[in-house]
Amino acid sequence: MTSNPLSIYEWQEPNFRAVNKFYKKQKHKGSASGEERVFVITENQPLALEPAENNDTTILAAVRLVPAHGYYWLRSLYVEKGLRGQKLGSRLMAFVNDQVDIDIHCFPYPHLQPFYTQSGYELTPLTNAPEPLQQLYQRYNRKADSILFMSRLAI
Repeated sequence: MTSNPLSIYEWQEPNFRAVNKFYKKQKHKGSASGEERVFVITENQPLALEPAENNDTTILAAVRLVPAHGYYWLRSLYVEKGLRGQKLGSRLMAFVNDQVDIDIHCFPYPHLQPFYTQSGYELTPLTNAPEPLQQLYQRYNRKADSILFMSRLAI
């Protein structure tokens, strides 16, 4: 793992450009925008309100939460390829779970089920999903090999 101190926190929109560069480096086509909540693990925490592309911050992991009516849809959880298997994703998800007090839903691939289960998510019948997510799941499922529907329900 990296020898520099790590920071885990929620980034605001001025930093989305740096997050989107990170996603592109991970070969992800999506990007953070608008009212999304973005959580990151970085080295060298940026100064308050200073966009990350203007300093030496290195993003190690990031996740986006897309807001909807009373819930979030978790998208784009990535850990820097060379750092996978070092529990950064678990640390990031634990932080997200501490910060978010409404339901979060996601569409992970089957091989990621143990990771999401460990992070507090449960397999959920699609019939229990909010209607917009049911439609989105059907669309994604037609394009992907296989995906699951999992949820972390607020306590």
